[in-house]
Amino acid sequence: MKKSLFCIALLMSGAASAQSGSTTASSNGAGAQGADPNQMICRNIREIGSMLNRNRVCKTRAQWEEERRQTRQNIDSSQTNRRGPDNQ
Repeated sequence: MKKSLFCIALLMSGAASAQSGSTTASSNGAGAQGADPNQMICRNIREIGSMLNRNRVCKTRAQWEEERRQTRQNIDSSQTNRRGPDNQ
């Protein structure tokens, strides 16, 4: 009984610290033009198809920005190159 309560308390404290860390990292990443590009930022990435599995990914601010830029570019190009039923 004590062991299970301890495990639950440990999991809750770990989840709270991870949540506050990812909130800080994501708020630092948004709109920080003059920030250090070499600052390490860690984010919790959810695994698709699972509500429990999460991976912690750490990259520099510049790497996160480059990934965001490439993702945005891929979305834009796929939307502009979309062919409808008439354009085949």
